[in-house]
Amino acid sequence: MGTDGAAVMTGARNGVVSKLKGDRAYIIGIHCMAHHLELSFSDAMRSNAMYQKVEDLLCGLYTFFHTSPLNRANLINSFQALGQQPLLPTRIGGTRWVGHLLCALDHFLRGYRGLVQHLEQIQSPDAQNVRGVQQAKARKYYSTIREAVIVRFCGFLHDTLTHLSSLSTCLERSVVTIAEAHGALCSTQSVLEKYKTRQGPMMKATVADCYEGITLTRADDNKALISSQKEVIDRLVENMNHRFQDASEGILHATKLVSFTNWPQSGDEEADFGDAELETLVDHFKPVLESSGVMVERIPDQWTALKSLMYQEPKSLPKMSWIAVNRRFQHSCPDLLALFDLVLSLPPSTAECERGFSTMKQVKTDWRSNLNPRHFQIFSWCSCVLQRSGTMTQMRL
Repeated sequence: MGTDGAAVMTGARNGVVSKLKGDRAYIIGIHCMAHHLELSFSDAMRSNAMYQKVEDLLCGLYTFFHTSPLNRANLINSFQALGQQPLLPTRIGGTRWVGHLLCALDHFLRGYRGLVQHLEQIQSPDAQNVRGVQQAKARKYYSTIREAVIVRFCGFLHDTLTHLSSLSTCLERSVVTIAEAHGALCSTQSVLEKYKTRQGPMMKATVADCYEGITLTRADDNKALISSQKEVIDRLVENMNHRFQDASEGILHATKLVSFTNWPQSGDEEADFGDAELETLVDHFKPVLESSGVMVERIPDQWTALKSLMYQEPKSLPKMSWIAVNRRFQHSCPDLLALFDLVLSLPPSTAECERGFSTMKQVKTDWRSNLNPRHFQIFSWCSCVLQRSGTMTQMRL
């Protein structure tokens, strides 16, 4: 059962999961992995002074241009004068997904030249039709964004968040399994560890004394930057290990059997592969399997038979899907496949539920507050179908 981690869901005494476990011990409460990732990042950045400075800068720039149509129009004119596509500062707060912070950093770094040019014009004493308050803010932002340590830390954050955002997107997919999510987590941690000694692509672009043709100030002061980078990576990896600890042990760890990427490459190694994990899964889900008419005692033998059949064509194993496996072996391994169908239904995140809530909010607006339940259901279903078809079209493209 997937949860967002709220106390009403995960409370030890009166939480929904605890209540359901009363007479159904096989129920598993899974804290949404996408929320875990966001919490890991928030915990890692909570006491980092450099990050707080960057966050204040991005929030301030967004407010500065979002609340003033004149500033926004003049910024667009600056981009057009430079022959660049306008990239306005975006909001980093209000949501819990790391992708929004990445978007704000991306606009800041790619639109750096136009942003500096516009702020330089506003903060100039010769600027006309600019209020003193706006001029003071522009002077502050202009001074901050030209600091080399700020620009370089933004580049470092951009590289880090690129991988975290990709991981978040993977965790939010409706068809991802817990095993695949854990594999993506491990690969992301490996890349982040490399950033302790190696610069990412955006970080490399900011290490010079000039960025986008703009001379940076205090270019030789890298001591605070280096310490902040190491602190961020260490705390981020530590928090991810702590938050995702439940996915690396017990029942959730045993679900790696349903991911073909975890299977051995050759049949020589498959003799005892997965036997211990299969036993863990069978012991845990035995009551619900037996109540569904599954012959639990046949599952170990069917597991051995399935491995033998699968490794007759080892090259096709990485491309195999459980839909194809069910079609080919549903008669020879029905009890085992029933167990795997149950495991595949375990949700690694609540993103699909969040999408459903968003769809409901879009359908039942203030203007449609009197929709009857039947029409509301039809409109919601149509909206979900359109969203899914749009996603599939993008995947094909």
